[in-house]
Amino acid sequence: MKLLSILVVFSLIVACSGGPTITGTNRGELKISLADGGAPAFLASHAFGDVKTGESSKLSFDVVNTGRDPLNIRVVRIDTTDAAAFFVQGGTGSAAPQVSRAFSVTFAPTRMGAHTGTMIFETDATAESAKISLTGTGTAP
Repeated sequence: MKLLSILVVFSLIVACSGGPTITGTNRGELKISLADGGAPAFLASHAFGDVKTGESSKLSFDVVNTGRDPLNIRVVRIDTTDAAAFFVQGGTGSAAPQVSRAFSVTFAPTRMGAHTGTMIFETDATAESAKISLTGTGTAP
């Protein structure tokens, strides 16, 4: 009879407390906020258009932590087959909830033709990674 009483009390405590606490979750959400307005989003895109080789075009934007927890921006990288065409300005670091950080990416083609890339922000948050799809075309000087 004593064992049954202990089990009932334990079950009530767990039920009243909302269940066990899950550790290792981060509810931060790093989203991209482009200058053209619109709500911050995990996915964005930008077309640089035609840029003469030897010249450049720059996109400035903010990333904002729209989540409830602070997060750390661990890596900012561009996945592309033409690494010389895109340059990131802005770096890693922490972002408290509702705090923005400035970044920019420059397209400076060294060859003529189409260029594509994806700028990816890796964080310690459990939300998806923020990404910007980038396109541009290198033209004759």
